[in-house]
Amino acid sequence: MNILKEKIHNLIIENGPISIASFMEISLSDKKYGYYRKKMPLGSKGDFVTSPDISQIFGEVIGIWILDIWLKLKEPSNFQIVDLGGGRGTLLKDISRVLKNKISNFVYIDINEELIKLQKKSLEIASHFESIDDIPKMPTIFIGNEFLDTFPMHQFIKRNNYWREICVNSDGKKLFFSQESTELSKKLTSYNLLNLKQGSIIEINFKIREIINKISNFIKDNSGAAIFFDYGYIDGYGDSFQGIRDNKPINPLNDPGFVDLTSHVNFKDIKLQAKKNNINFYGPKTQSLFLEEMGALQRLKILEKNASDHQKSDLRIGLNRLMSSSEMGNIFKVVALAPKNFPSLEGFTCGTTTNKE
Repeated sequence: MNILKEKIHNLIIENGPISIASFMEISLSDKKYGYYRKKMPLGSKGDFVTSPDISQIFGEVIGIWILDIWLKLKEPSNFQIVDLGGGRGTLLKDISRVLKNKISNFVYIDINEELIKLQKKSLEIASHFESIDDIPKMPTIFIGNEFLDTFPMHQFIKRNNYWREICVNSDGKKLFFSQESTELSKKLTSYNLLNLKQGSIIEINFKIREIINKISNFIKDNSGAAIFFDYGYIDGYGDSFQGIRDNKPINPLNDPGFVDLTSHVNFKDIKLQAKKNNINFYGPKTQSLFLEEMGALQRLKILEKNASDHQKSDLRIGLNRLMSSSEMGNIFKVVALAPKNFPSLEGFTCGTTTNKE
């Protein structure tokens, strides 16, 4: 049994079943054994590959999106770009190439020591922080690519017209799911109004709400915007908790600390949080449509002009993976946040904000 799994077993035996959110937080962020603290999650040696490492066009398109905002703001000098969970550093590197020294304040927010080493090599001028609370207060563009899905969520199941929380339990030898009456489940009586069938599962991510509120307040106080790319749903319910290892699904309880744990993002809930914070919400729209409207296909043609046949093939395969409906194009959604008085955001239909339902 790995050390972190033993730690979780002991915690449950001593205090009782823990929420899925607690299990995710321990598994991913334990300071000594957590997945995001010690493991290389990305690339050929990791468990998954993200868009910036699939195609350079992804980062270049976001760079164009940011450049448009910067120009609309009259080219401010105190302006920073923050990559939330910066991966291998590829995204900010591609963005900086597009901006061509027009903007020089780049920030990575990350806790993974191995990835931070790669980020420092990728973009030497960038700063590093572990939390949004630590970054300089100035106009800021936040970018979250497959960032929100990493936050721990709570799961509830409807039983006999009551909600029970789905928790992680232990018999001393193996971890398993159990349905428990918890303080949170007792507060969910209003969800009965959804007329969901018995056995229906809902997921609530309080950590995403917290991060959206924090970013909303930051860009209201300092000016700026935020854009997020992630897989998720606009409305709905069901079990989306999953473990990923070597780009394949695995039982999320099997090997804590060595498995990436994720759940789908509820974009409707983010919209509600934006509305509560009195800021504009753009989207959601598919990643495919966003990239197309921002000129990804035109950029591909430009790159192909000076590319070898092999390079052309790689460029097309990479962009197709990001945009094809059978790949990431429709599964991944794009949303953005901006204060009420902020310039319009390209790539989104005009008026698609919290003022529209």
